[in-house]
Amino acid sequence: MIEESGRQSRRYGAAARSATCRRSVIGISGALTAVLTAMQLAAMPVGTALARHSLGSGSVWDSVFTLAQAGRGEVTYSATCASCHGDSLAGINDAPALTGPDFHKTWDGNALSSLFNRISNDMPSDNPGSLAGPQVAELVAFLLRYNGYPAGKVELAAAAESLSMIRFLPKP
Repeated sequence: MIEESGRQSRRYGAAARSATCRRSVIGISGALTAVLTAMQLAAMPVGTALARHSLGSGSVWDSVFTLAQAGRGEVTYSATCASCHGDSLAGINDAPALTGPDFHKTWDGNALSSLFNRISNDMPSDNPGSLAGPQVAELVAFLLRYNGYPAGKVELAAAAESLSMIRFLPKP
């Protein structure tokens, strides 16, 4: 009985170490995101993108999300989306690329609300509609940041109707 207890103790100890390792990796990547976010904010010229067009017409070039919001979206992406779309957002098998020419061909000219609704209603493919509005907004912010759109000081709204006047436009 003591020998069995020792094996269980080692087994649970290994599981605990594995969970600790996962938490450590997530903590390190979260810290790295925070440091990079702070560096990007520090590098922004004073007065850059102090406001955005919240209800008026605008584009994704109007700094419509924050770096912190995109950082949270990156964590959600890694946990929920990367298994299908890949770590580099290039798409795997039937999952489309979320960056590059194909992404822009699909979304340029469309309202940001279209992308928000697509993610909100259809993703993740194994559990559609399971993401909360703020998670969807954070994912959209991450996709915008990854695709080179500028961040600002106001978070992207977590409701599709608030995003209907913001358009994807090619780089000016």
